[in-house]
Amino acid sequence: MKKIITATVAIFLGINITSCAQAFEIPFLKKTPDSQIRSLLKDYNKALEKRDIEQVKTFYDKDYQSADGFDVDDLATMLEKTYSAYGDIKYKTKINNITTFDNWALVQMSDTSYAKVYPDKDKKNKDKMGRLDGKSAYVIYMKKTDDGWKILSDEILMEETSLKYGIANKIDMELITPAFVKNGREYDLMLKMDKPDDIVALASISREEIVYPPAECSEKFRRIPESGDLERLVKANSKNLDEYAIASVGFTKVSVNEEELKARIEVLGMAYIMKRINMEKIKGQKATLVENN
Repeated sequence: MKKIITATVAIFLGINITSCAQAFEIPFLKKTPDSQIRSLLKDYNKALEKRDIEQVKTFYDKDYQSADGFDVDDLATMLEKTYSAYGDIKYKTKINNITTFDNWALVQMSDTSYAKVYPDKDKKNKDKMGRLDGKSAYVIYMKKTDDGWKILSDEILMEETSLKYGIANKIDMELITPAFVKNGREYDLMLKMDKPDDIVALASISREEIVYPPAECSEKFRRIPESGDLERLVKANSKNLDEYAIASVGFTKVSVNEEELKARIEVLGMAYIMKRINMEKIKGQKATLVENN
């Protein structure tokens, strides 16, 4: 029975299949929009892994603009600086969902990043090694063009990055922020950590608008109380720009040479923590995808 069914199927597929294929597309040979997008994003990640910035740029539409206002050239410059600072950076990307409608697509994604940073080129001083960790969740808006699917815009929903050196890698710390704030309103930032008693920690908490190139901001360091908590009230910008909350921490140990009556200050580590804070959408504000039409 199996042989008859197999033969029948073979005969059916073999009947003038060349001319039939010219008359209409065979459904099971055509990639769905979902599979096309997954394949394209896989190639995109390969280009990122190869550090091929020119190839990365080909995945973007000529009218690309991120929700933060960055264009393709801004993106390329940021990638160049990232690769220069973190030579061995690695990304792990996950596609959570793809929604397609006609020639449009919305892709929900999340990723993690990791890199090691050494204070010396020979990578010998591992005690003072720096470690970069990042995670984010975002949405990519895509459109189908004559050249295939292109990235038209993207919007970061959540983002957190930390860079820790030396003993900071062994200390638990957390920067607590709101996920959203209102334009021009005050909000609270708090740095919490489990600090060893014999270590002095100085920290600064600040906020900055997400623009490119980034604006310079002055830091005011304060000694972290024994409780390990440092808090600051800040005011959001009035330009409806998303912001980063940033905590900078330095860890030192003070020892006294009683014979020479001198104090010795030893830097044990440093940490930088950055979290994204998005502005609440103003009533009537159009979505990014609509604005680009």
